[in-house]
Amino acid sequence: MTTTLPIHAVLDSLRVQFSAHSHIIIEAPTGAGKSTALPLAMLAWPEIRGKILMLEPRRVAARNVAKFIAQQLGQNVGQQVGYRVRGESKVSADTRLEIVTEGILTRMIQQDPELSGIDVIIFDEIHERHLTTDLGLALALEVQQSLRDDLHIIAMSATLSGLPLDTLMPDAAQIHSDGRSFEVEIAYQPCPGQQLWLTHMSRVIIDTISDPNLAQYQQGSVLAFLPGKGEIRKLAGLLRERLDASWLICPMYGDLSSAEQDQAIRAAEPGKRKIVLATNVAESSLTIEGITLVIDSGYRREASFNPKTGVTRLGLKRISQASAIQRSGRAGRLAAGYCVRLWSQEEQGRMRKVDEPEITQAELTSMALDCANWGAKSFAELSLLTPPPTIHEQVAWRLLIQLELINQQHKLTPLGREAYALGCHPRLAHMLLKAKQLALHDNQPQLCLLACVLAGIIEARGLPKKGADIHHYLTEALQGQIKQQVRQWQQSLAISGQVNEAIRNASTRDISYLLALAYPDRIAKARGHEGFLLSNGTGVMINAEDSLAHEPWLVVADFQEMQGRNAGQIYLAARLDERLFTAELASLVTTHVHGGWDEAKGRFFAEKHTKIGEVIIKIDTGITPERAHITAALVAQIRIKGLTILNRDDLLIQLQYRVELARYFAPEHDWPCLSDEYLLATLEDWLGPHLDNIRSLAALSKVGAYGLVKNLLNWQQQQLLDQLVPTHWPMATGTRAPVRYQMPLDTDGHFYHNNEQQGRALLSVRLQEALGMAQSPTILHGKMTVTMELLSPAQRPLAATADLASFWQGPYIDVKKEMRGRYPRHLWPDDPVNTVATKFTKKKTPGV
Repeated sequence: MTTTLPIHAVLDSLRVQFSAHSHIIIEAPTGAGKSTALPLAMLAWPEIRGKILMLEPRRVAARNVAKFIAQQLGQNVGQQVGYRVRGESKVSADTRLEIVTEGILTRMIQQDPELSGIDVIIFDEIHERHLTTDLGLALALEVQQSLRDDLHIIAMSATLSGLPLDTLMPDAAQIHSDGRSFEVEIAYQPCPGQQLWLTHMSRVIIDTISDPNLAQYQQGSVLAFLPGKGEIRKLAGLLRERLDASWLICPMYGDLSSAEQDQAIRAAEPGKRKIVLATNVAESSLTIEGITLVIDSGYRREASFNPKTGVTRLGLKRISQASAIQRSGRAGRLAAGYCVRLWSQEEQGRMRKVDEPEITQAELTSMALDCANWGAKSFAELSLLTPPPTIHEQVAWRLLIQLELINQQHKLTPLGREAYALGCHPRLAHMLLKAKQLALHDNQPQLCLLACVLAGIIEARGLPKKGADIHHYLTEALQGQIKQQVRQWQQSLAISGQVNEAIRNASTRDISYLLALAYPDRIAKARGHEGFLLSNGTGVMINAEDSLAHEPWLVVADFQEMQGRNAGQIYLAARLDERLFTAELASLVTTHVHGGWDEAKGRFFAEKHTKIGEVIIKIDTGITPERAHITAALVAQIRIKGLTILNRDDLLIQLQYRVELARYFAPEHDWPCLSDEYLLATLEDWLGPHLDNIRSLAALSKVGAYGLVKNLLNWQQQQLLDQLVPTHWPMATGTRAPVRYQMPLDTDGHFYHNNEQQGRALLSVRLQEALGMAQSPTILHGKMTVTMELLSPAQRPLAATADLASFWQGPYIDVKKEMRGRYPRHLWPDDPVNTVATKFTKKKTPGV
């Protein structure tokens, strides 16, 4: 090896740490040589007797890394160095270093948990946080801990920022290598407000390669970052209109052929210059030769799963600051470079620091099947770098249960084991395997062949636009990539027969049934101008001119959420034969009787609803309501109209206030909650058993709500409540003066839960009966002072005070002066504290 790379400087240290640690974390920036020079050097270490597996997140990187390392050894790929990606493998019995993609690693671990013959697993570019990388690392760590303590795990990243590797590998040795990069000058050229950003990008590229002030950077080639192949094709068209034949325009994305990828990666021929239009596949691992100029759109295509609709949406998102640094660094691999960012420097500062891990955004059904096959009943049982959102995980497990691939305890069913072995999405696996069962049972292989065709179409990319009807795409399975995929499904399922014959004989019933096996939650019913309603409750639309637009029922294989619209857009579907509801799809159909109150007719009603998921197939009316339906309707009406419909009187309101005060000041007695919110939420418990004889809303007013609510307190609590929060106060005159409670509510109608807002107790009594009381009374063991509402002899309020002692000394003097003339027959003593209380006039009061 003639080229010295920065990673070579740490190889000796790495080897020492390798002997002492089973976990190693390597931080090495772009250009250090970690993806190539490091595994190449490890092949020569005699202490590594078995294989080295190196995980590359992307297929194009896996192929090219393997090719480069093999060339350094003077060998062909497949000898000492090989690779395995989905659908393609170049390895042999002599292969000691295998470059694999993430899904391949997970399969290898699942098939051989001891990883026989493998000594080292290297996770390259782990900072990219792909879903299967996180899963592969979790499985590898578990294998190492429980079965293979001699296994070495190495995690490599351009940056450790935001990576919680220390949590999973706390004892890991950490190695840092410098990168090899030259200075890159950064320029910011945001898109003008009215201009399309792709048009702006094409202009910036043309200006950059022709600007005489940038001559020092124009000897190399250009790398332009775009979000997807659609944008790449459009930009390529714009550039070809303005550039001569000396410029090669090379697309670079994952679906290209090996020859097209090689053209983008290798250096341009003499006399030619190259513009590589790439997705983020070119951010790391992959070295594109001769790049000195980078033009960065600042966008990436990011998948975001919506658990409500069950759809993954590919949206255009701004990249992170970390990604922007990676991209600009590509201009400085060989010499000083220049990068133009198509956003402002101010926006750069606002961009997120790092990209979100895929596990927080992705649909997790396939990962859940991986977990079930591993024996894990939840993702929490795995050592994941980042836990997924709970709702995403719940949706995944529910779908697997619906597809009969796992049971309620999240254990694989026999069908689930077969589905995992197929290696496709669980939806398609369910369709293929059920079709195979039917084919074998009826000796009719054509249904299974048709399932293979449908699976191939659904998995295909870049289909010609023929509308949404999947019928229009059946013949695509007779050629190209879909034909190869169909043949692979045939081999995997061991089904023989002629695909063209299966396509020719395909019926609407067969196609819709097969699609329903894969998408039982996407059976769609037309709802007029509002499009269709899926059985999972999601609304979807279809182009008005599409041949399926006026069908009453569909099965939807593909739809996407649309920005600014409440309904998704259907892209692939089939007309559904309704006869399936009473035949092959009968297991998906449910019936239940729905009862309610008809406000307009003033009567109870009952209907039988036949449904598939959230979609109603038919409604049968005229059914006599049963007692349970009437009770449910009564409860529903109470929740709508509130407790007032139960003749909620002042007794009940005061009881609620008193209990709430007791809950606040004496919580040690375990008082029940009697708030309106709680009582309405628990109507079935405390009121339901007493509704058997109620047959109208009017009769609800006769229900003794106060007594029922009071009985939610046990006998001891009722007695204690009367002591702590009494309804009456015994006066010295023998009068039981009423105590009323006032409780302010917050803006949501809930009781306040702080001392300042906790309301008050109001004791209303004639002033003459309060004579002799030196202090205001207290309740709740002295924790709350009662407010005295002092009344005139005519029972009219004179004053209200929570400090009776102060009242006697001050405000009472004015009250006395005014009232003596108005009520001369009653006592208005000068010394109220030392005067005996009375409820009579002076004439009838002894001693006066």
